[in-house]
Amino acid sequence: MNRSAYNIRSAFALGASAVGLMAVLGGCSSEKPGSGTAGGAGGTTTPAQLNGQTAGKKRIVFVFKSGGGGYSEACKRGAEQANSDAALNVQVDYQASAEGTAEKQADIVESAIVGHADAIVVSPVDSKAIVPSLNKAVAAGIKVFTWDADAPTSKRSYYFAAVDDVQIGDDIGNALAKSMGEKGKVLIFSGQSTAENLNSHVKGIEESLKKYPGISIVQPYIYNDDDSGKATSMAVQALQRNPDATGIACANAPSPPAAAEAISKNPSLKGKVKVWGLSLPSMCVKYLKDETVTGLYLWDPQKLTYDTAVMVKQVLDGKSLNTGDACSTDGKIEVKNGIVTLPLRLEINKGNVDTLKF
Repeated sequence: MNRSAYNIRSAFALGASAVGLMAVLGGCSSEKPGSGTAGGAGGTTTPAQLNGQTAGKKRIVFVFKSGGGGYSEACKRGAEQANSDAALNVQVDYQASAEGTAEKQADIVESAIVGHADAIVVSPVDSKAIVPSLNKAVAAGIKVFTWDADAPTSKRSYYFAAVDDVQIGDDIGNALAKSMGEKGKVLIFSGQSTAENLNSHVKGIEESLKKYPGISIVQPYIYNDDDSGKATSMAVQALQRNPDATGIACANAPSPPAAAEAISKNPSLKGKVKVWGLSLPSMCVKYLKDETVTGLYLWDPQKLTYDTAVMVKQVLDGKSLNTGDACSTDGKIEVKNGIVTLPLRLEINKGNVDTLKF
C-alpha cells in the first residue's frame, strides 16, 4: 500500500454533508437517527439518480450491524472522512438498520446490488445468514468485503480487522485475571451470539482464563444483542443471580457501561467486581474514573472505517494489499488468508481516557 494514499487529505472535513445522500438503499426506512448515508441530508435516492450524481466516483456501500449506537456513529464518521477526502474520490454510503437483524442487512445488500455499487463492505450480524446475499453480489461483479466482523464462508475478497479478534479477547481475559488476583468467578457478556468477531473475542477470553486455575467461568454467557437498555437490565439480573461473581469480561461495546451501571446499583459490589472489555472511551469515561470499569481495549472505529475505505478503493483500482504496507499513521498492515489486520489496538484506562476523542 502506498503511504501517500493515506496522507493526502486536503479536503478533510468530518461534517461534510453535500456529498452524502440519505437512505440510498431500500430496507433502511426505519433507521435510527444517525444511520443512513454518510453525510446525508435525508430523502430517498433511486439507483439511477445516485449513479448520475456520483459520476467518476467509485461507490462503496458500508453496511453495519445496527444504527444509532456510539460505535456505529464512530464508524459513520470514518465514512464521512472518506467522503471528504477529495484525493480518494469515492462516494461512501453508510447504512445501518434500526432493527439490527440479518434480514435487514440482507435487504440493504440486495438493494446495493440493484443500485450497481462498486463495492459492498459488511459487518455481519450473522456470519452465515449474510452469505447468500454477499455471494450474489460477487456473482453480479461487485467487489465484496467485510470489516469489523467477518463472514469467512462467503466469497468476500478481504476481511478488514482492527486487531486479531481472538488475541484481543485473550488480552481482556489476562487483564481481568490479574485485576482479580487470579481467582474468582467471571461472567462473560457479549452482543449477538451469531456475530463472528464477538464469538472470536469470547473464544480469546475463554482461552486466557483457562490458564488461571483459581478462576471459574459462569455459564451461560449473557448476550445483549448490542442493545444498551437490554445490556443494563441483563447485567443487573446476572449479578443478582451470581452475587459472588468478582469479574466481568465484556466482548462488545454496550457491556462495560452496562456492567458499571449494575455495579453502581449495589454499592457493596464496587471494588469487589472488576470489569474489563471492549468499549468506546466516550461511553465509559465516568465509569473508568470512578473505577466501576477497570479497563478497556479497543481501537478507533473511525480510523478502522476510513482506512478500510482507502484499502477498498485500492482494490477497486486494481492494486494489491500486502503485509508491510503502510496504514495511515498507525504502522503497517498484516495480510494473511484474506484477513487484513490493522495496527489499531489501544488500552484505555482512567489515565488516558480524556485524551481519546471517540
